[in-house]
Parts: sequence; structure tokens; C-alpha cells
Amino acid sequence: MDIIAILEDILAATIRGATPLLLAALGEVVAQRAGVINIGIEGMMLMGALFGMVGSFYTAGLPFLAPWVGLFVAGLSGLLTAALFAYFAIRLRGDQVVIGTAITLLALGFTEVVYVRLFGKTGSPQSVPIFKQFDMPFLSQIPLFGDALFTHNIIVFIAFLLVPCVYFFLYRTQLGLRVRACGEHPKAISTVGSNVSLLRTMCLLFAGAMAGIGGGYLSLADVPIFTPGMTAGRGFIALAIVIFGKWHPVKACGAALLFGLGFALENRFQAFGWDVQYQWFLMLPFVLCLAVLAGFVGKAEAPLALGKPYDPSE
Repeated sequence: MDIIAILEDILAATIRGATPLLLAALGEVVAQRAGVINIGIEGMMLMGALFGMVGSFYTAGLPFLAPWVGLFVAGLSGLLTAALFAYFAIRLRGDQVVIGTAITLLALGFTEVVYVRLFGKTGSPQSVPIFKQFDMPFLSQIPLFGDALFTHNIIVFIAFLLVPCVYFFLYRTQLGLRVRACGEHPKAISTVGSNVSLLRTMCLLFAGAMAGIGGGYLSLADVPIFTPGMTAGRGFIALAIVIFGKWHPVKACGAALLFGLGFALENRFQAFGWDVQYQWFLMLPFVLCLAVLAGFVGKAEAPLALGKPYDPSE
């Protein structure tokens, strides 16, 4: 395999690895811009991974629609999990970090119990319809890296198209301005008639849906099967991406690609057959995560009201 083919393979794997991280991170950018830390993002991704696969499996009689049904169910499961988070964190004004951690632990146990209940301890569903890769007309024929950039499944293209959409929403619309104000000066935006709790809830529901879709990608496009804990910390990496990207959707996209490269190299290093325990390669994305947080968390300026419950009566 020549160097160009190797680079194309790594680039394609980087984009695939970045996709679920980017989906979850975009939702988290919106939520944190509104002042909510969604630590439960890992649990929401896990819920999406399970119920996305279940939705596609039970509609397998509709081969074309089944993956889309699964993706819708994945997003819905993430949204409902976020609604539970919103009830305790926004309505009851509980500690967002503690509640998010509880949501993740709940999802870890709940998804495993549901999976075993539906498919047994050793069984796994067969013939789950998934999203297939396809070539983007003309663009995939571009010399050198056209195939690596433009031969993917539809979720990949949707994820990267959402980046300018989220940017436009946050920085070019009046509603986006209000969302950002919720994360900076919630009392000020409340005095002009905006409902801070409602805006934060809507942003959190969007983040949950995006995390669910990111989890659904894992079981409907990346690996067409569900295994307990298959998100493997991607939700926490998405949180690091938001910090590294300084709460900006475009910068978060670049950070997601960096971590996607970490996952791509992890798999490629194992394939080289080096006399090194494979666990060292599995550590690579998380070592990268720690390095990023250690190097940038002190330099990034979070929204002023991030993680602070808002009491309209005060």
C-alpha cells in the first residue's frame, strides 16, 4: 500500500470517527451556550445507540425506511433522556454535574437490562438494516482525496452540514442571541421578556437529540450491532471537544476531527502488528483528551452562567 493510499484510509477513518463526536458536540455547544452543562451526554449517546438499533431491527421489513426509523428513535430516546435531565436540573434546579452523572449511570444499567431482555445474554439481532456508504456524485472522483472525503454514509454528510447551520443559528439569529445571553447574563435576558428556563430546556432537548443521533450512528452506520457500553467514553470526549473548541461550532468541528484522528490511528496502529499490548492503542484517544484539557481548559473562557441554576424569583 503506497503512502497516498494510507493517507486516504486514515482520512476516511478520521471523518467516520469524528462524526458521532461532532453530532454530540454540536448539541452540547448549544446547551452550554445556554448555560447548561450536560454531563449526561454519554448516557444519552448510549440510549441512542441501543434504541436506534432496536428501531431499525423492528422495522426491518421496510429496508429503505428502517435505518431512518432507527435514527429517529435514537434521537427521540436521547431527547427523552434529556427531558429527564431538564426536569431535575432546570425545573428543580439541582446540581447539573451530579444529575448528569446519575443520568449516565442510569443509562449504562438501563440499556444493558433492555438489551438482555430483548435479545438474551449471548444473542444479538441479525439483519439490522443500516446506512450504506455511497459516492457523492462528481466530488468523489476528485484526484487524491476525493474518495476519502466524499464516500461515506448520509449521516456523515448531515453531521458536517450541521456545523454552518448551528453557527448561523447561534450568531446570526435573534433566537441564537437570546440563547447565548442565557449562558452569560440570564437575569438580563429575563428582564426583556425571555423565558430563561424554557430556552435552556429547549437547548438541552436539542443536545439530547443530537447525542442520541450520535449514538445511533454507532449502531446504524459504524458498527451494525449494539454492545453494552459501546459509546466507550465518546460522550465525555464530546465535552472535551466543546472546551477545546471554545464553545464555537466551527472550532468544535476541528476538534472533533482531531479526536477522530485519534480513533483512526488507534485502529491502524493495532493493524501494524507491533509487539505492544493493544490496550496502549486503545488509550490513545483518551490520552489525547487529557492532553487537550490540561493544555486548553485554563485558556478557554466558558459562558459566565454555565452550570449555574437560574431562579426566576431571585
